[in-house]
Amino acid sequence: MKQLIFICLLLPYVICAQQSAELTEEKQGILTYYNQNPIDINEASAAELLAMGILQNQQIASFIEHRKHVGKFLSLYELQTIPLWDIPTLRAIQTLFICRINPPCWHVAENTKQQLILRIERTLEQKNGFSPTTTRSKVRFTGNPYNTLFRYRDTWNSHLRAGILSSKDAGEQHYHDFTSAFVELKDTRGNFKLILGDFINQWGQGLVQSGSFSLGKSYESIRATQKFHGGAMAYTSSGESEFYRGINIQATFHQLQVQGFFSSRNKDLILSKDSSYFRSFQFDGLHRTATEIGQQNRLKELGTGIHLRYQGKKMEWSIAQTITRWNYPFMPSNPLDWRGNVLMNTSLSYIRQFGNVRLSGEVAHAAPKAWASIHAMSWAINKKTDVSGIIRVYQSSYFSPMANAISESSNNKNEWGLFIGHQYQRSKYQRISSYIDLFRFPRASSSQWASEKLGWELLSRFQWDRRKQGQYFAQLKWTHKNLTSPTSPHDLYQGSIDWHKPLYRFEWHGRIMWSHIQSHVQKESGYLWLNDIEYHIKRFKIQMRTAWIWSGSYDTRLYAYEPSLPFAFLLPAYYDPSTRNLCLIEYKGLKQVSIALKIARTDYFQKEVIGSGLDAIAASHKTDVGLQVAYIP
Repeated sequence: MKQLIFICLLLPYVICAQQSAELTEEKQGILTYYNQNPIDINEASAAELLAMGILQNQQIASFIEHRKHVGKFLSLYELQTIPLWDIPTLRAIQTLFICRINPPCWHVAENTKQQLILRIERTLEQKNGFSPTTTRSKVRFTGNPYNTLFRYRDTWNSHLRAGILSSKDAGEQHYHDFTSAFVELKDTRGNFKLILGDFINQWGQGLVQSGSFSLGKSYESIRATQKFHGGAMAYTSSGESEFYRGINIQATFHQLQVQGFFSSRNKDLILSKDSSYFRSFQFDGLHRTATEIGQQNRLKELGTGIHLRYQGKKMEWSIAQTITRWNYPFMPSNPLDWRGNVLMNTSLSYIRQFGNVRLSGEVAHAAPKAWASIHAMSWAINKKTDVSGIIRVYQSSYFSPMANAISESSNNKNEWGLFIGHQYQRSKYQRISSYIDLFRFPRASSSQWASEKLGWELLSRFQWDRRKQGQYFAQLKWTHKNLTSPTSPHDLYQGSIDWHKPLYRFEWHGRIMWSHIQSHVQKESGYLWLNDIEYHIKRFKIQMRTAWIWSGSYDTRLYAYEPSLPFAFLLPAYYDPSTRNLCLIEYKGLKQVSIALKIARTDYFQKEVIGSGLDAIAASHKTDVGLQVAYIP
């Protein structure tokens, strides 16, 4: 009876992370990860639960207290007995959690789960790189115009899992142009973990190692100001750059956790004219032309690191150190940046809990003399009100290739900042969120930022959620920046209104967005209006979108999550006067096999050529087609 009640409550609201239109864009990536890597409720820590971005502090505390007194869960259905875990919470987490009982020895199969995804995509219009050569242009792509992906994962039991991924980009020769694999072995109590193959690390506040998805600045101010220790994690993404390849071992002895890793891998590299150094790291992973193929795997990187973590009842601290060596020296064009071929990063991080107040921070050092620090506070004043803050100071010569702490620029360097966030639950259905971020760049950057000028970013958001009547939000954002360009200083104003509403047998999602940039030499606006319709009929799910875009240039671009093939995440920038229409059809057959087809077309009003160089299309329209077959039990 308990199972029947639980199923009846949840069945109409089954969600998938990349298909749920009412979810915010920044949460899509996080939920996609946890859909593919669900958390065992008998092993989950408070930090892991809060990092998911769904549960409130009081709900997490109630969960931990319940498990402490009752013992191990025997079923996911028991979650409905936890105080403060309401029906909306249960709907949101049902695909993200699993429950394992009395796991077997590591070599004994139990509830073996295999996943297989085959995906192929292409642009129908011909790009210049696929056209015949001419006397003026002889450089062309060496491969076919298809993007392909193969992914296989096998969970042998709660101790052992493995995965392999192989992909290629359009224009690349080989279907295995990029290959990633891992084997992960761990015990059920979280005292030991071994990863062979590709992995990432999440340490401290992200100044040295920040391998997981990061919210950055967000209206979810509490979660935006708090990073959590994830330790060693298997790398499961199709991104070709920011991960390690080797061995990672993590062990816990009472309150002390010890982790060490060694990595050896090759990366793409563009050398200087005299072949003695390189200016920047290559992240696109493209190997389409003879020149790009010649740059492949030329940079040899060796990495090693150790992390010590002590967990007390209310205090947690950790010490970390990594050493990275390259076969060529790194010599960026900005003389203020770190330079060399051997980099040593060291950090000390902490977390301290005082009732409803949580303090966290990290102080990091890049040898020989560069420092960075970040200190955060979150305070749950009561059930309705939360406040948070971050102070960050990054010296101009600080550098860590795997860092991803909160910042205004894309790198954690040359920045001072103060972030203050606030969230107020006005009623059960209404919430007001806001933040202000003040930032300054102590030294001028030759590439972008002007020195000594104060910039700011203000955001305010109102949400209204009612299960039968829909979900709505309105948001305003103002960013003031001082750049080295002639248009600086400039102000960027952005606004959006979003709604998600049941409409008969359909689900209707709409959004209106506005962007306006203003300076003494530039005054420009951009607009976006999109409508999504979702319809279910038997085993079919149909999603359609129509978007109208009117933007003067890339400066007034607007971002909005786009429905894509299952287990893919797409957040494109909409700009230039155009329309974009798409249709996504998914068929869920027997035995957990699904087939999905996506067709999307963009028509430009004022363009006769799309793109440039080898990616140029001699047309005013672009059509993208994708097909995916998946087996997900």
